[in-house]
Amino acid sequence: MQVEQRRLRDDLVIRGAVREDAHAIARILKEGADDGLVSRVDEVDPGAVSRQVEFARAMSNSLYVVAAVPVPDDDEVIGLLLLEGQPLMRLHDVARLTMAVAREHRNKGIGRAMMRYALEVADRSGQIRKIELLTRANNATAVHLYSSLGFAEEGRLRARLRLDDGSYLDDVCMARFKPEPAAG
Repeated sequence: MQVEQRRLRDDLVIRGAVREDAHAIARILKEGADDGLVSRVDEVDPGAVSRQVEFARAMSNSLYVVAAVPVPDDDEVIGLLLLEGQPLMRLHDVARLTMAVAREHRNKGIGRAMMRYALEVADRSGQIRKIELLTRANNATAVHLYSSLGFAEEGRLRARLRLDDGSYLDDVCMARFKPEPAAG
C-alpha cells in the first residue's frame, strides 16, 4: 500500500517502516513481552523484524508504519503498526493487525493516531476489506481503543497465552470491515 509520511505534531511523524528501524521495533516488541504481546523476550529477533518490514513493503495488501520523534540525523521510533495482508487469494483482502507503542509513550494518543492513519490508507487502497486482530482479554485500554475505531469482538480464544506463573490469558478476536460508501 502507498505510504506517505504524515506529521501529526512538531514532535511526531508517522512514516513507512524501513529495515533500519528493525532494532527500534524489536526493542518496542520486547517491552511488550511483559504485557503478553510475545510470550518471551528472546522470541523477538531484529533480523526477523527486518525481513517482515521488507515483506510488508513488497506486498500490495500490507502496510508497516512507525510513529517517530524527529531528531537531528534520524528518528526515534516510538511505535509500530503492521497490517499484514494474507497471501492466499481467497483471503487477500483480509489483513491481520499488530500494534505496539513504547512504554513511556503510551496513553498519549500515538496508538490512536497510527490506527487512524492505517485505517485511512487501507480503506483508500481498495486492497483491504477486513482487518482482524487479537488482543489480550485483560487489556481493557486496547479493547476500548479498537472498539472506538469500529472494531467489534468476533470471539475469544480461551486460555491461549501461558504466563510465566502457569496461568493463562484469553485472546479477544476483533475485526473491522471497510465501511460501505454512503448511498447517495
